[in-house]
Amino acid sequence: MLSDRIQELKKMLMKEAGLVEKMVALSMDGLFYNNTGFLAEVNNFENQVNQIEIELDDKCFTLIALYQPEAKDLRKILMIYRITNDLERLGDLAVNIAESAAELYSSPVLKLVPELFTMKEAALIMLRDAIIAFTAEDYILSRQVCDADNEVDNYNRYIYKKIASLIRENPSQTELYLHILRIAKNLERIGDLSTNIAEDTIFLVQGKVIKHNIETKEESI
Repeated sequence: MLSDRIQELKKMLMKEAGLVEKMVALSMDGLFYNNTGFLAEVNNFENQVNQIEIELDDKCFTLIALYQPEAKDLRKILMIYRITNDLERLGDLAVNIAESAAELYSSPVLKLVPELFTMKEAALIMLRDAIIAFTAEDYILSRQVCDADNEVDNYNRYIYKKIASLIRENPSQTELYLHILRIAKNLERIGDLSTNIAEDTIFLVQGKVIKHNIETKEESI
């Protein structure tokens, strides 16, 4: 049955999301490691995420071709297709963070920007909640994820201003400070992509398009 096949897609998507979540957490934890071995582990996870994305893309197109789904079933398949691509991009962001973390681990400059780790927690919560909301088709939680993006954006702006000030005070550490900026920017993008997933869930549940601050009712699907 089509419903069973869609459930299989969801399970694969959850596996992919779990790997991405591990990648983000591991890439940030790497800031405290005594070596750069975590970077290889993150890259290994990325290969797995890429493989799942390829398989999910193929399965989504196959289901559409075989069953010609309509209404909510079609929306589910299309949203799974969109979200798996967002998860692949999230994996790329985790790799970016890991690369900068490998340059920063145990550096004393990290103590000057404790907000980076608070920002990481906020971004991870957004990612987890976005996936939970999609799996449970939870409209309210999806809205909460969208609202939380402002907090992550504010952290990014604050860190940018703080790093600019630190560079002026100690230009010899500019390269390390730029790695902190790179991590913050990638965490901000994780928040954005988590918001995308939440917006897709809202479209799935209610047929509402809320991207770009536009709310419309999708009548054709």
